[in-house]
Amino acid sequence: MAQSGEIDALGSPELNAYAPNNDLTPGSEETLTVQIGNEGDFQRGSAGDRQYVTTARDVAVSLNAGGTPIAVETGEQSIGELPEAQTGTPEFDLTVPDSASPGTYTLTVNLDYSYTSKARDAPSVRAQTSENSRSVERTIRVTITDDARFEVTELDSNLRVGEEGEITGQLENVGRDDAANAEVSFAPDSETVVALESNVAVGDIEAGETAPFSIPVEVTSEAEAVPKRFDLPVSFRDENGIRQSDNDTEFLIDIGGQRDAFLIEPVDSSIEAGSSRALDIEVTNNLGEPVSDIEGKLFADDPLSSSNDETFTTELDPGETTTVTVDLSAASGATIKNYPASMDFRYTDADGDSKLTDSYRLAIGVTEPADDGGGSPILPLLLVLLVVAGIGAFLWRRNGGELNDLGGLRDE
Repeated sequence: MAQSGEIDALGSPELNAYAPNNDLTPGSEETLTVQIGNEGDFQRGSAGDRQYVTTARDVAVSLNAGGTPIAVETGEQSIGELPEAQTGTPEFDLTVPDSASPGTYTLTVNLDYSYTSKARDAPSVRAQTSENSRSVERTIRVTITDDARFEVTELDSNLRVGEEGEITGQLENVGRDDAANAEVSFAPDSETVVALESNVAVGDIEAGETAPFSIPVEVTSEAEAVPKRFDLPVSFRDENGIRQSDNDTEFLIDIGGQRDAFLIEPVDSSIEAGSSRALDIEVTNNLGEPVSDIEGKLFADDPLSSSNDETFTTELDPGETTTVTVDLSAASGATIKNYPASMDFRYTDADGDSKLTDSYRLAIGVTEPADDGGGSPILPLLLVLLVVAGIGAFLWRRNGGELNDLGGLRDE
């Protein structure tokens, strides 16, 4: 028996491999965590000296899937030192082809490590150790399931910055089992993309079949018009009525840029200096939803002004156009050029929310006033000449066409 302060131990590590979460899905790329445990084989010595001979050092782990449809994409993994009763957890990326048959498959775990099998150290004895290396094989089992699994097809969306919209598509069951009471969950990890409904029922989907889904979504005005990828976990009940889930479903959508709620276009944007007129403006609903209670207001600065600058439209369907009218005046001393004016709208959207648009700019052209009659009296002079000529012709004909008879002038 070793005395106090002495080391006299004999033993070795004993490594094993486990795969606690070993279900794999056809047509997927998955990460398999392999647990490497060290049970230790302590043969002789004081219990306090166990670690000298039961610790595995420089542990390297590799995984071999030969003879199975599974491909291992990760090479050898190093987990360093592994004392007794502790666990290492190397991870391996696997590819499971869509054609893989359901069933249980055996994978080989190769373990290489070094250790000290014998350690002795005492005050009157020269220290002795026995260093060794070992390569062992262990096996783990994985199961390729035939559960229902899903892909998103025929994806479409009308999402735009600052608007509500929806994501639609087909949910296809590409697994080998039927799925009952399927439901999709949409909970984006984003402050600018908000799910108006987080859980949407899809219904029963038999193997190889599809079912439509539609998710209402709001995109805030702070969002960016960029493509975004989202997860779409699917929960369902299997053939035994047990609730299962497929968390690998995902999709990519484009978020469109922000657009004006209305398009406006003056019917005639010119006005004569020193005049007033009615200005007709065509207003088009540029949104993808009907709007109502549309209050418009015109803003114009000197030399332009308006004594009636407000409009009201009961409702407009998407793409519908109406014509509104405001009064417009231009000062008599206005310079002949284009002047800016603007118009904004307050309206109620399809959800009953009141919204105010940004200002839409208009170009108003001030033109020369029309001629008011202050020029040369050419037209009246022409009329007088025509009258005189007519009288002369009448007298000439009455007197037989002799010039000397005109005006009573006759030679004596």
